[in-house]
Amino acid sequence: MANFLKFGLIAGLLYSVYMIGLQLSGSDLRFNTTLGFSLMLIVPIIFMVMAVRSERSMQEGLISFGEALKTSFLTYLIFIVITVIVLQLVTKMYTPDDWNRMLEIQRDMAASMSEAVGMDQIQIDEAREAITIQSIKDQTTGISGIFLMVLSNSFFGLIFSLIISAIMKKNPTA
Repeated sequence: MANFLKFGLIAGLLYSVYMIGLQLSGSDLRFNTTLGFSLMLIVPIIFMVMAVRSERSMQEGLISFGEALKTSFLTYLIFIVITVIVLQLVTKMYTPDDWNRMLEIQRDMAASMSEAVGMDQIQIDEAREAITIQSIKDQTTGISGIFLMVLSNSFFGLIFSLIISAIMKKNPTA
């Protein structure tokens, strides 16, 4: 099995168990954006590094930047596809109370960001009111939601992959 596939599957399944566990327990941690965002950074990066390291060891300690980039990015891509699909399943289990909690979190984040860029109170209130449960569902569910999440997260995966590849490449000395 290819290293990117093995490590991408492990990372995706690990994060999926975390998401499903939080959903089944009903914990408020499932709405903690800081924790979720942190784990969405840490988990794939660890497994991307492990995949590149494994690929490099299979090639007698040598790996080009391009090979490292391919391995790390494909690892991230496998991770994000699994995570997004499982997220779709988890959101199907949301109750109306869960959606209302998500709505308040999204509105609070919009207000904080609006305030940080210097908007006045009227603009902040308008930004808060523009966010509805339906708009959240439209962004996170269905084929378009899956595509948008995979595409937007792939950008971050590419950045991580570039950094990891630059650090871990090891070309033969002439």
